[in-house]
Amino acid sequence: MFRSAMEKKSMGRTLRLVHYWLTAFTLVTVAMVAVTGVLLSLKKDFDVLQPPSAEASAPGLPATPLDRLLAAVATQPGRGKVGWRDVDRIDVRPRDGLAKLILNDRTEYQVDLHTLEVLQTGYRTSDFLETLHDFSFLGDWGKYVLSLPTGIALLVLWGTGAYMFIKPLLVKRRKRRARALAAST
Repeated sequence: MFRSAMEKKSMGRTLRLVHYWLTAFTLVTVAMVAVTGVLLSLKKDFDVLQPPSAEASAPGLPATPLDRLLAAVATQPGRGKVGWRDVDRIDVRPRDGLAKLILNDRTEYQVDLHTLEVLQTGYRTSDFLETLHDFSFLGDWGKYVLSLPTGIALLVLWGTGAYMFIKPLLVKRRKRRARALAAST
């Protein structure tokens, strides 16, 4: 029913070993996730991470064909032969009257939906940081070989760390109660 002191020491030693080796395993991946996570949380605060949104001429979503957005980008220097294969995605913001065309090379063109004027151009460093953050820069296998095991290891580290933090507190509490009980008798 009660575990011996030797079994308790063995459990604590085992958890410390698990915690130690998982820490070694996750050292690089957790650092990358932490650093890129901090930068991603600040991406709206620094233009170098993500270009700020420009002011469009009016809010709303006019009946603008998508090929006219691409034609507006094609007027920019060095983009004369831009085609749909070069476009990663289009972020349409009707409330702002703005569309963001993000090309495969992570260049963002912000186009006014009403005037079709290119309002701003910038490089989306935040997109690159996201691929580092979730390990997708390695392809789909990065998610399963690094991201998932790192997440599981972090949960185990959290559990073993919590145990190693709480266990001494419980021992001190039990000893205090035993002393108080002994003093009262």
